[in-house]
Amino acid sequence: MAFTLDNYRQAFTGFYLETFLRTLRFALTGCLLCLAVAYPAALFIARRAGRDRTALLLLVLVPYFTSFLIRVMSWQILLARNGPIQMVLNTLHFYDGPLDVLDTQTAVFIGLVYAYLPVAIVPLYIVLQRIPPALIEASRDLGASGWKTFWHVVLPLSRPGLATAALLTGVPMLGELVIPALLGGDKGVLMGVAISSQYLETQNYPMGSAMAVLVLIAVAIIVGLLARLTRGFAEVST
Repeated sequence: MAFTLDNYRQAFTGFYLETFLRTLRFALTGCLLCLAVAYPAALFIARRAGRDRTALLLLVLVPYFTSFLIRVMSWQILLARNGPIQMVLNTLHFYDGPLDVLDTQTAVFIGLVYAYLPVAIVPLYIVLQRIPPALIEASRDLGASGWKTFWHVVLPLSRPGLATAALLTGVPMLGELVIPALLGGDKGVLMGVAISSQYLETQNYPMGSAMAVLVLIAVAIIVGLLARLTRGFAEVST
């Protein structure tokens, strides 16, 4: 069989291109949501938790050591109609009526954030905990407000943690298979599901391989961008 690029051309058209772009959007959004939740949590544990720091870290990490499949499937029960979350929201009058969240993009994002939150908090905590308190005190002594101290001191010094957290969450999300399939239904068809379908159902291995290469290229670009984000950090920290 002669070498051909037909599968790559097909991967950039129609359903396959739409799935690839949807996957990039889901991975980017899921990663940003994880960072938005993980950064304040890590900052609180590193700076404010005091003697409760170890207990809070264990609270974050313990669910991560349970079965990934069980953790995802539990959200099917929690988000189902007449499930626990609906009952709580209805009781508190935050939401009235049935909760139709399963098989939607919202359910996929909830699952992504929940599943990858621990691996986002840990690297952020490590970096934030290592920032010398003297730097923060010096900033405040020089008249900087709490927000300016965070923006000009804490945030720049936490770039390696942000990059690591983004890498550990965004990259796996590009190939995520279980969460979209269980929580998203037909709204959760991402590249991981599509590639699996090419190998296991249609047995179109060349097409599946071409789609996998696209994901690898996206991963390489992400790694390059994150490496650029932390460029010069050694000079800054010294």
